[in-house]
Amino acid sequence: MSFKKTILEKIASYIPGYGGYKEKEVRRETDALLRRHISSILSTAAAQLVLSPTEARSVAANPEARYLWDYVKAIFDKVIQKIDKAPHGYAGFFNIVKVNEEVLDRVYSHDLALVEHARNVADYVNDVKKARATSPEWFDALNRVKAALEELDRQIDERTKILKGIQEPPEWGRR
Repeated sequence: MSFKKTILEKIASYIPGYGGYKEKEVRRETDALLRRHISSILSTAAAQLVLSPTEARSVAANPEARYLWDYVKAIFDKVIQKIDKAPHGYAGFFNIVKVNEEVLDRVYSHDLALVEHARNVADYVNDVKKARATSPEWFDALNRVKAALEELDRQIDERTKILKGIQEPPEWGRR
């Protein structure tokens, strides 16, 4: 990572240990900002999933539609909570000495994919809004939202595994 340094940062970089500390703090803050951004995208999309009174009656009268609607709303809540309440990073991830650049690139690529996937969910929600409730197009669009949220849920779990894997001590350090 290269950051444009201010004069103060340049001076501070001469203090032993400060550079690694600063880098760690920047990574932690970036991690928190990224998760908040993903949560915001998903929260906005979830808030747009509303039914008019007529649509609500139509959905309530159709058990398949009602189940799908309720499931999508529930998984939205689950995924938003999971990303929003995730730990503020893992110690091993933010320790610049222990993590090589290839692993960091893998984490950053995964994080980018999470943002792009959250944006796809938002796009699919727009498709749901355009369709008439309980129409075949509505079911198709809502099923795309469901599948995308389930995949995003898996990706968030994978991110946690990646970060926990970074935190694990090397084989020679386990006894």
